Parts: sequence; structure tokens; C-alpha cells
Amino acid sequence: MTVTIDFEQPEDAPAIEALLDQAFGPDRQRKQSYRYRADVVPIAELCLVARDRGRIVGSVRFWPIVVVGEPGIKPALLLGPIGVVADRRSEGVGEMLMQASLHRAEELRFGIVLLVGDLSYYGRFGFHAAAPYGIRMPGERPERLQVLELEAGALANVSGDLWPAQRRPLARKRKPRAPVAAPKTRRYGT
Repeated sequence: MTVTIDFEQPEDAPAIEALLDQAFGPDRQRKQSYRYRADVVPIAELCLVARDRGRIVGSVRFWPIVVVGEPGIKPALLLGPIGVVADRRSEGVGEMLMQASLHRAEELRFGIVLLVGDLSYYGRFGFHAAAPYGIRMPGERPERLQVLELEAGALANVSGDLWPAQRRPLARKRKPRAPVAAPKTRRYGT
């Protein structure tokens, strides 16, 4: 297997959409989780693709969300969709994407990741049911909502309903500029 994990590029969009239609069906956008993605920009630093000799064979995206409840509003990530082309399933491509993307989210200091899916698959990555925490996705079956704490203590005192969030861009690193010279002090008179 010659799969490499790379950042999603704008020109990858048609191949990713075709892959996701194949994996989840053309009506996939009617699912509840897509309501959290509508008119929201995915987090580019966490949108990854798996490529095999240039061909996209898998994709994962993350979206900004918030948990609204007591004691207030807590930012989180919504993982998904994650998909792999039919002829490459059972080769570990999805696992590679999960591990790489979760590692990257942890590096970027995100604390909580949620997804809609089966615990039988996502449990091996550390996800567990979100319902015992009092975290809900309105309109979704509670047993399908899974949560992962990336930062110890991030789930402490978090409960409430998920809401989409508009993402704020990460601060860009600025190029260092030449230091500004301090003005020379002039002395008038003696």
C-alpha cells in the first residue's frame, strides 16, 4: 500500500464529493449532522485526504461546533464525514485518517471531538457515548453521538445541545520584521 496522508486541497473537492456519495449515498446530506455543516467552513488544518499515487482513496473533515448548556458555551469539533473508496476498504485507510487527524487536532489544542457513528467502530479510537455527559445533538439518536476528550478535563462540567459555530481563523504567523529603531533622544539646552 502506497497511501500518503495529506491536507485537502481546493481542487480535491470533486473527488471527495464523489467518494462520499459512493460511501454514504447521494442522500447523505439529508442526515442530521449535515445541518451542522451547512454554511460553516470546515477547519482546513484538519481536513485530510489519503492518496495513492495521486488518487484520493479516503477523506476526513472536521467542523467547528459548540456545546450550549450549563455552565455556558464550550467549543468542540464535529468529525465527519470520514470515507474510503469501496475498493480500498479493509486496508486500514480509515484508521490512518482517524489517527492522523486526531493527532493533528490534539496538536492544535482542541479539547473535545464529537461524531455521529457506531461505537463498535469508533470505540477503538477512544470514543464513547456522549449521552452520559448530557451532550445531545437535537434530532439525532442519542446512541449514535460519540465523544472523545483530547485534552484531560475538557469534558468536566460540559453538558448541553450541539450547535454549529462559525470558525475563527487561526492566527497566522507573521514574518519577522526588522526591529524599529528607537528614536534618538535630543537634548535641548544645557
